[in-house]
Amino acid sequence: MWAVAVGLSFKSELLSPSQVWQATATLAVLVTLGLVFLHARNRTPAWLSLDHYISPVLAIIAASAFSILAPDYRVHALAMFAMGAFIFASSFVDLSRGMGRERPLHRFLRDATTFCALLALFFLILQSNDLPNIIKFSAIFVVALLSGYRSFRFATKREGLALLSAFLTAGTVTFGAFGMVTYLNQGSQYVAVILAFAWYAWQGLTVHALDDSLTRRIMFEYGLFAVICVYLIALALVTGRPIG
Repeated sequence: MWAVAVGLSFKSELLSPSQVWQATATLAVLVTLGLVFLHARNRTPAWLSLDHYISPVLAIIAASAFSILAPDYRVHALAMFAMGAFIFASSFVDLSRGMGRERPLHRFLRDATTFCALLALFFLILQSNDLPNIIKFSAIFVVALLSGYRSFRFATKREGLALLSAFLTAGTVTFGAFGMVTYLNQGSQYVAVILAFAWYAWQGLTVHALDDSLTRRIMFEYGLFAVICVYLIALALVTGRPIG
């Protein structure tokens, strides 16, 4: 909760946007060091692996960006409390898994925290008018790469395989982002939802393929998200104007 208390101060009028980002970097480092200590104390297997620390850091970055854009303190406070919840949930899952106390709900918590942070960052990146497209696409690639790596590390202990799978997923999503930004006349929130759904479908199928748990029900579940993506893209192409 101390991270939330620190984050609430980001909305102060005494802080410029550059100072907010400096405070964000400091907060991310402190949270990461705290988690490193907890994983080391609990002897979590591969506790130095980056996948334990990706979701908290992405949540902190997303919440800080929202705090800069927030029209009032209530939105800012909501973003910070959501950040605290995501940090707690993702860390709880990793620590429980490291102690051999993994439960079925933990996979849902892992996927939910990763997906929400990814969706928020996609939206924030795409809606920024100050960033050139090359920076936007690079940022989307990095976010998709890190999020995918976290997911794939749950399915395989092989670092190389997890990183390769994450790289292919991020490349596919970034290529889709390039196509939609170039050819779809839609707002950033519309494109962000499509990209997040595409990422979720691709990584979900890959995760279950890696841990040899791919069934017809799972293929239908993630395939449904892929169908939704295709439908949203087709709808945007047919209408030719912003939707929503």
